[in-house]
Amino acid sequence: MLLFLFFIVIIVSLYVILIWSYGLGFNKYPSYLPLNNQVADISATILITCRNPSPQIHLLLKQLECQLENATNIEVYVIDDFSDKDIILDSKIKYRSLSLKNYKSYLSHIKNNKKEAIALGVELSNYDYIICLDSDVTLSENWWKVVSNFIQDKKPKFTAGLHRYQESKTWLNNFLTLEQDILTASSIAALQLKIPTMCNGANMIFSKQAFYDVKGYDGLYHTNGGDDLLLYHRIYKKFPYDTHYIKNMDAVVFSETPKTVSELLIQRSRWISKTPHYENKWVNVQGGIILAMNLLCFLSLFLWILSPLILVKLMVDFYFISQIKKGYYTNYWFSNILIFSMIYPIYVFAVVFQRLFYPKG
Repeated sequence: MLLFLFFIVIIVSLYVILIWSYGLGFNKYPSYLPLNNQVADISATILITCRNPSPQIHLLLKQLECQLENATNIEVYVIDDFSDKDIILDSKIKYRSLSLKNYKSYLSHIKNNKKEAIALGVELSNYDYIICLDSDVTLSENWWKVVSNFIQDKKPKFTAGLHRYQESKTWLNNFLTLEQDILTASSIAALQLKIPTMCNGANMIFSKQAFYDVKGYDGLYHTNGGDDLLLYHRIYKKFPYDTHYIKNMDAVVFSETPKTVSELLIQRSRWISKTPHYENKWVNVQGGIILAMNLLCFLSLFLWILSPLILVKLMVDFYFISQIKKGYYTNYWFSNILIFSMIYPIYVFAVVFQRLFYPKG
């Protein structure tokens, strides 16, 4: 019993310290304001990897057409990862359509080949800067202006852009939008503390030379996914002072949330499956602390002696969200935060249960 209480004290203390540090780190990380109010004249390759893309890809290409209207040294590649049928796109923007099966016939649809698709795009690109977008995202109105100026100003080796969910009025959307904002803010804070954790491959920029300097995804192709974090960690390790986040809400890309709870749990289970392959083990340490705290809070539903943990978690969550809301220019409703904090331990338990007992959905 004493050992269990000691474990609880350690986990709670680590959780409070972690979230408190992340609250400070997020505010200290500098926001980016373009030095120029116009689109910067840079050279870059935009990679859009996809498998059985949704109709959203047509809107993405239309947005790129508008935002790249006066760009000269920009190329766009749409790379198909073994879709069930040929992708036919009607777009005025000049893009090059590539199919993995024509370049790497030994691959198949059984595995997620996004890393191979990105590596192919890097190999064929004519420019040093590579910008990766998911096929189901939409762009903020000034996305290219901010991104192009950031590349020109910072000359980064790696840059993580922001990703948010499109807002709707469903409770699941509200829950996941807040979770995504918290995860992104935590990732920005972690980089400020020099312990990089997460980024999102839906909006990712890196230097072609940096990609080759860290040997790209060599030794990582056996993992199913991880195209973003695995590359992020490798480049940070070699170029820590040239690795950034673009902390600017005009550089955001948006996507839709999972439609059902079942779809959500399968997606999160798939994310968890990549954790053993992370070369930066701090991600696992952070995840372990947050996981343990939430599972203890879940147990408090059945063990009244643990009920004070819910109050501690509520206080810490409110503190962190109060720190990040200015960065998102958003006022999170008190009721949303309360519901989120109460439901989250149950949600974490459900994801762990899904991973352990139904790993393939």
